[in-house]
Amino acid sequence: MKWTSSLAGLLSLSTLVSAQSDSESFVDADTGITFQSATNSEGVTYRLALPADASAEKAYDVIIQIVAPVELGWVGWAWGGAMTYNPLTVVWANGNNVVYSSRQAIGYYTPIQYEEAKYTVLKGTSVNATHFKFTAVCAGCASWADFDGNPTTLDGTSQVNFAYAYSTTPVDDPSTGESGFSIHDSVGHWTHDLGAARSDKFSSWVAANKASNATLRRHLRVGRYGY
Repeated sequence: MKWTSSLAGLLSLSTLVSAQSDSESFVDADTGITFQSATNSEGVTYRLALPADASAEKAYDVIIQIVAPVELGWVGWAWGGAMTYNPLTVVWANGNNVVYSSRQAIGYYTPIQYEEAKYTVLKGTSVNATHFKFTAVCAGCASWADFDGNPTTLDGTSQVNFAYAYSTTPVDDPSTGESGFSIHDSVGHWTHDLGAARSDKFSSWVAANKASNATLRRHLRVGRYGY
């Protein structure tokens, strides 16, 4: 399912939940995981799977998957629906490798490294002639502290707004997740159905798709996070 790019910047994106979800069920052939999946007008797809008991009452891990055209310099996912003071997942292709970076923005400049979100890369992370795909378990993407230090956890039973951004300009050093990168070319937001993303198969999906070290060396390069 597709949505339209927003003309406003990420800082002005609303986090209010709309009545209509932009996501739909999708079974990934590479992993066997059933995601709630949404694709924007630039052809970037954001997918999510949650544990069956995910709610706003306690922190939980998520399985994320991002699929994007290889010509994009980088693509991002803002978990709080706006640019600042929430986890940002930023990914890009570097030749045959996929690079990810955990970030948080605290103003109108390059987001800083964010160590509270931890990623475990799964199978289904790869690059082909047209697209790259990043698949991982994230601990700390669905929960964070706001500007005042108050804890926030996404309600896994509801529909929530996420924000996206992308740039056609390559990052400064595509070999490392610590690279600097330019401002986005486009931003927008979408509504994801977290309740429909929950499954009692979550743990078995994670176990079945843990990547070997050899697979990681072939398909992944990161900075200081994860592997």
